[in-house]
Amino acid sequence: MPKLEPMQQPPRRSSGGRRGRMMRVSTSLAEINVVPLVDVMLVLLVIFMVATPMMQQGFPVKLPESRQSAAIKAEPVIVTVPRTFARDRIVHLGEDAVGLNVLDERVRQALSGRLTRDVVLAADGNVIYQDIVLVFDRLRLAGVSNIGMQTQPATGR
Repeated sequence: MPKLEPMQQPPRRSSGGRRGRMMRVSTSLAEINVVPLVDVMLVLLVIFMVATPMMQQGFPVKLPESRQSAAIKAEPVIVTVPRTFARDRIVHLGEDAVGLNVLDERVRQALSGRLTRDVVLAADGNVIYQDIVLVFDRLRLAGVSNIGMQTQPATGR
């Protein structure tokens, strides 16, 4: 804010000049106090950090009902490669035993009517990598877009 300082008596030039004291405005380098600004910004940051997880829940919506639509199958298609795959070339699609030569057609049938074309592959730990790649190739022939590998979490450290 500008400071008002009393001015020295100006030299008299003529008798018709102003007499009395005049005020002169002097400006110093303006400084902004940033401490309150930082305090406000930190408070806003804390408010947003607390409020953000609460906003991720969404809004309650009552969806319309339809008697003609089919329910979405939420369970994934699981292909299991057993330990005996190297001998008999049989995998399990869900609970059904399926030969490797017809796996692509059976997976295509299992994925029909689904929104996503994802499959979970569960292979025994003793199955060699080449056999898993053979199953991968068959799944790709069936039009599977994403193949997830099922594992078991480690017990202990």
